[in-house]
Amino acid sequence: MDDKNFPEEEPEMGDTASIPNKLEKDLFAKSIGGSCIITPLKTDNVVTGILALYAKKKDLFYNVQSVLEWIANGLSIAIERSGLTASVLKRNQELDSIKQIGRALASSTFDISKVLKYTMDMIRVIMDVEAGSLFFLENEELELAVAFNVKVKIRKKFRLKIGQGIAGHVAASGESIIVNDSKESPHFFPGVDKHTGFKTKTLLCVPMISQGKVLGVIEVLNKKKGGFSLNDEDLLQSIAASVSIAIENARLYKEKVSMVDHERSIRRMFQKFVPKEVLESIIEGEETGKGIVEEFKNLTLLNIDIRGFTKLAMEMGPQKTVFLLNSFFSIMGSIVFKYNGIVDKYLGDGFLAIFGAPVSSINDAENALAAAIEMRDSIKNVNKNFKKELGTSVNIGISIHTGEVVVGNIGFEKKMDYTVIGDAVNTVFRMQEYTKSYPNGIIIGENTKRSVGNGLKVRKINQALGKLKLYELLDIKNISEDSDKMIKA
Repeated sequence: MDDKNFPEEEPEMGDTASIPNKLEKDLFAKSIGGSCIITPLKTDNVVTGILALYAKKKDLFYNVQSVLEWIANGLSIAIERSGLTASVLKRNQELDSIKQIGRALASSTFDISKVLKYTMDMIRVIMDVEAGSLFFLENEELELAVAFNVKVKIRKKFRLKIGQGIAGHVAASGESIIVNDSKESPHFFPGVDKHTGFKTKTLLCVPMISQGKVLGVIEVLNKKKGGFSLNDEDLLQSIAASVSIAIENARLYKEKVSMVDHERSIRRMFQKFVPKEVLESIIEGEETGKGIVEEFKNLTLLNIDIRGFTKLAMEMGPQKTVFLLNSFFSIMGSIVFKYNGIVDKYLGDGFLAIFGAPVSSINDAENALAAAIEMRDSIKNVNKNFKKELGTSVNIGISIHTGEVVVGNIGFEKKMDYTVIGDAVNTVFRMQEYTKSYPNGIIIGENTKRSVGNGLKVRKINQALGKLKLYELLDIKNISEDSDKMIKA
């Protein structure tokens, strides 16, 4: 009964023999011939109900009218408080649910799909709805990611274009929509129900937004008791905000993992050309802002070359030639790394190695000579394998020179090389010509000999390169303790 039955909002009394209203006849059917009183229940001057009493005796309520009004007033207050209490309890339950969802989403870094399913299940309970779904926005389309009470086969295939249906409209506008009669909504797309076999009556849809960008939407269907309210909208928006943060965190986490994996792969690849210690120094410099800079440095350069390679390549053919070079570079390059050098550049049938850049030590010259000795000593086993695999053998020449060079990143923006240039580089290449007279020999310059000191067994070459005296390195008598530690590192 609404308040139009009480225009003056005062108690009405009378005998039950002349009741015009059918509802009232039903209420007082058992007391025909007696008396009744009906008084409104009001909250803030708004009628929220009635208190109706009846008795078999006539004129029973005339003397207790004021008492009944007082009772009605107290009852109105009690009902109001009861409603407020129920509302507060419901709100607390909703807040607890939001907290639970928030905690679950906070731990969703590794498997967000499981947490989204948990979230949708929580939404089903706290919002008391028949069905619900969560869509991700990808390439102007909404893809169904997780749902409840939606067929699995449909879930895997179902997509909506942006702007299509209520979910598509919410994704396009970034605004929530409440629909309490699907037939009256201009955005309702009946094709969804046709595909799913579900009959949508009422619907609430909210966007998931992160940094101003719509990531997707959450929609719930058919509230079991009544229609959707603004409180329901606020609740689902709060959940959607938490989900958006979790999705963004998951994306950032995946990017971080991808970057770490990419860095590892770069390290593995770069270590083919640069010793681990040198690589760590480069990376540390980048992280601290003290990266590699162009500079003059005093380095020791080593050039190794295969003698008579052109004729050898013509005899073997391309496949065997490439196999030989890769095998040769693998063995000799590993020796360079062992002694803390780096392979600067490959030069057809040889390469240039540098010792002392980007990280320098007092043992750079000694390390270069020790590497050269090991290269020379390894050629016997190298040729043994080449004889077996290719039916041939090789001779090498090694030249070593110490001098000042310019070192740094040289090239242009699309192709940069960390390399060295200068007279010392030209000198070590020119020295290579003298190795032709010394098969598998090592030719060093006066500067390198002076840098190492007396720990070398050498034989002076009668020829000189300008003013630079040249020597054939026969052996290293002893290596300093510091150098030995450096090599073992």
